[in-house]
Amino acid sequence: MWCLIVVTFNWLGGSRSWSWFYIGVTLHGRNAGSNTSALVERVRWALTAHGWRPGELPEPPPDAALEPVVGVDVGGTKIHAALVPPAGPPLIDATVATDPRGNREVVGQIAALVEKLTDQTEHAEQPRRIGIGTPGAPDPVTGTVAHAPNIPGWDQLDVAAELESRLGARPVLHNDVNLAAWGERFWNAEHSGGDLAFVAVGTGIGLGLILADQLHRGGHGLAGEIGDLPFGADPFEAENLVHGPLETEVSGRGIERAYVRAGGSARLSVPEIFEAATAGDVIAERVIDDIGRLLAMTLRSVRAIVDPDTYVLGGGIGSRPETLAATLRWLEPVPGPDWRVHLSTLGPRATVAGALAIACSDMG
Repeated sequence: MWCLIVVTFNWLGGSRSWSWFYIGVTLHGRNAGSNTSALVERVRWALTAHGWRPGELPEPPPDAALEPVVGVDVGGTKIHAALVPPAGPPLIDATVATDPRGNREVVGQIAALVEKLTDQTEHAEQPRRIGIGTPGAPDPVTGTVAHAPNIPGWDQLDVAAELESRLGARPVLHNDVNLAAWGERFWNAEHSGGDLAFVAVGTGIGLGLILADQLHRGGHGLAGEIGDLPFGADPFEAENLVHGPLETEVSGRGIERAYVRAGGSARLSVPEIFEAATAGDVIAERVIDDIGRLLAMTLRSVRAIVDPDTYVLGGGIGSRPETLAATLRWLEPVPGPDWRVHLSTLGPRATVAGALAIACSDMG
């Protein structure tokens, strides 16, 4: 459900007036009936039973006339899909490497994953509730996905229609980090109130915002594309006009490049660089400290604009304790309210969990 709020302020004593626009996605279900509630409880139980969601395992919901729910996380390097069947095993999931050709090849991979998971259940019913998280900015009107350089061709392809033709149901598409933010909010009671900013760092960097219980996309779906923030690298270099100056540095490849620039080995992967820092490698320690510095600058920028109550760090790099520690070191001297910065409780599965929440709750 879309909403548009326009608030106009008249400057007292002058002729100037200002208008503020908010375009977002409301996160209250369109059909908040008993069937939706039962689906939510089924998925909540499934996530907990499967070890994806922390907390005590709730009582298994009674078998009811429910339907399967699917969540998909489309990343630049891999696609992860999960299906919660109406009965039987709590959850089944599968992962494949993302086809670097992008375009319809990736659409075909998503459809094949959903079909594979469906075939593994006891029910032949084709899923109709499918939530998908993708990099970039999905357009709900044209079905295209802009600002997703890791998936070539999606900015010219009606991805939603292509998936509908292959799956027999139109999926709900949202930005992957937006869904990670909503997954954290929806399934974690500790984050059930107040505004929330979810910063994911992995292959790239992105921000998901929950403001006034709404998933905030912005006027063009680009709210949260913080890889474009103009620090970390020259914002006008050709490469940084594609991936963004901040993402050039705060990402997996950025960390590897920084380590080599500082005199480290080109053979080390990102996990190995973190391990080297733990073992006392001074170069690795400096690289991770600098990631913390840039993330602290990022959170300060977010606070200056929307001032959320809680910040969550996620993604393969962002959810590491070393990343949190380095970020908090740089935030410590910053004046103002205490920084409530936490690691994601859902870890690398946050986007899939958010996609399941969107799908089972009738959220468009």
